[in-house]
Amino acid sequence: MRKTVLLTMIVLVLSAIVLTACGGASDGPVIGDAANGEALYNRATLGKKSSAGCVSCHNFDASKGDESGAPYTAGTATRAESRVPGFSSEEYIQESILNPDAYVVDGFVAGVMYQSWGEDLNEQEIADLVAYILTEK
Repeated sequence: MRKTVLLTMIVLVLSAIVLTACGGASDGPVIGDAANGEALYNRATLGKKSSAGCVSCHNFDASKGDESGAPYTAGTATRAESRVPGFSSEEYIQESILNPDAYVVDGFVAGVMYQSWGEDLNEQEIADLVAYILTEK
């Protein structure tokens, strides 16, 4: 009886260790969900501080309004391919979210885009936004 209890305890402890290890932080990159990214992109407010969301400034294309405040969403992934030498579309889009003034598009003004998305959004939300914007070819 005593051996059975001891063996059961050992199995439970080992199981808990294995389950904890499996549920820990991922070493790999966060995979974005484009559908969730689209939902985030289209929210009026976004982030911990409920800042004006992406659609507050970015129109999808000319049918939705002008691009006087921010570049159109349509075609962003294609434009991003050649925007910064050495950057993939994904890298450029992520950089543009995290550091909006790093590469300001000609005709637009630095400092207009909200500067704190990296603090206000979590890693998954940023990955989701990037995944969605990458669908806009």
